[in-house]
Order: sequence, then structure tokens, then C-alpha cells
Amino acid sequence: MGQKCCTDRKDPVAGSGKDSKSEGSTGTARKSVAGGYESKKRAISIGYHSKGDDAEKFDKAFETNDLKAFVGLLPSQQAIESFDERMHPWAEDPKTVGALAGTQLAILASAAEKAEANKHVKDDIRRAGAIPPLVDFLKSDQEDRVQTAVVALSFLTADCPENTVAAHDAGAIELLLKHVDSPVAGMRAAAATTLRNICMEDEQYKKKFVELGGIKVLVNQLSTPADPSLNHADVQLEAVLNLQDMIETEDGKVIPEYAQLAIKAGAEAKLQELQKAEDEEVRTSADEVLQTLQEHK
Repeated sequence: MGQKCCTDRKDPVAGSGKDSKSEGSTGTARKSVAGGYESKKRAISIGYHSKGDDAEKFDKAFETNDLKAFVGLLPSQQAIESFDERMHPWAEDPKTVGALAGTQLAILASAAEKAEANKHVKDDIRRAGAIPPLVDFLKSDQEDRVQTAVVALSFLTADCPENTVAAHDAGAIELLLKHVDSPVAGMRAAAATTLRNICMEDEQYKKKFVELGGIKVLVNQLSTPADPSLNHADVQLEAVLNLQDMIETEDGKVIPEYAQLAIKAGAEAKLQELQKAEDEEVRTSADEVLQTLQEHK
């Protein structure tokens, strides 16, 4: 039993946070670092192999696009034996029907980024009750569940204020911070950007993040090594813009205390290295943030 788990999709370009900060002050468009589920725009069904009631329930939910049914399956530990092809460039393939249900929710949230008519889907996923159990996935000792949650939350919190509030209230900040030093490059980048999405919604969220050592976490992201599963320039650019967003208010004013924390964490040296990057957008953004920090020494 077990048939399909996908929808029309292509590589996403996800926005982040509130509209006024969805781009860096350089006018640089933010790009998704969560990774897509398919490089070509086409309808696709990925076969999986699993036996049991939960696989049957998943198939029925897929046929009717039943969001509440997917959410109801998130706790499932029914094993998946195999997939016909790899689902994601860096995240592990789901090993249980529960993780598969989370992956399907991530795919639907990703697709909502691309079509204006589908923008409501992320709200629908929240209303179906998905965000608290996805945040709970971050506590799991099953790596596929953790990675599924990070990918799903990265899409669900992009340009969706109600979802960022729900993720915060479910305890996402503290849990995501535990995964920003993951050995998986995509995981580190997506967790950091999800944190950024949440913190941009409320200055109190940002304050909590900073008090938990978040500025140092973002500074560390500035020197992440290249990974073949990701566009390195996109990862570098997102790291710079994440730091910029955290040291500024929503209207672009620098928060001196946060700028000082970034300097103390070694941001200057890392930004100077990024000024030598091959990508022009990375160089320009790094230069702007470095100048900002140096003005607030």
C-alpha cells in the first residue's frame, strides 16, 4: 500500500517575514534555502512502499487533499519501506507515514509560495492544527522528522504572520536554536531563516531570540562551508540578510545593542571575507551590513 505524496511543483523562491522587510535594504530579493521538492514544473507522484492502515489513510487524504487528515497522521510511526526516488535535495526521505504527512504539508506550503490563488493554503494548514505538532517534531530523536519540520516551518512562516505567531507560541524559537548547528548545511540555513521569519513578527520575539544567544548563531552562519546540495551564493546571501534583519528594527533603524553583540561575535571579519565572494549580491549586502556595524562601534 502507498501510492503518491506530491503535487505540481518546482523550485520555490520563498519570501520571508513582513512585507516591509521581505528584501534587504539593498533591494536584494530573498531566496529560499529550505530546498525544493522538484526541479521541473510538472505534475508528479512519487511512489512509496508501506503496509498498514495509516498508509491507506494517507492515500485517501492525498486523493482529497484533506489537510486535517494529514495533520491527524503526523503522530504515525508506521514504517515506510522505500521510495521510488529521492524527495528532497538535502532532507532525509520520510521513514514513517507521520513524517510523510509532514512532508506533504511542506510541499503544499511550498506550492503556495508560487501561485497567488494558493496563498490561503498556508493559513488553511494552520487552521487544520498542523503547526504545534510540526514544532513538536523538532524534539524528536528521528532525524527525518526534525528535518521535515524545519522544511515545513520555513515555508509556513514565510510571509504569513499568523503562522509565525503560532510557531512562536508552540515554542519554536528555543527548539529551532538547537538545530542551527546541524551537520547538514541545508538544515542549518533553513532553521536560521525560520527563526528570522518568526522574530520579524514581533520585537519581543526578537528580544527572546537575542537573549538566547541568537546573534552569535547568525554570525556563525556567515562562514558556512559550501555544500553541493545548495546554491552557496543563496546561502551566503540569506545569512547576511538574516543578520541585517536582526540588528535592525522593522523600519530599518539599527539597534545599537544588537549591533554590538554582532561585532563581539566576530561579524566584522566574516563580513570582510564575504566582500570577496564571487556573487555580486553577496558582496554588496556584506559591505552594507559591515558599514552599519562599523558606524555603531
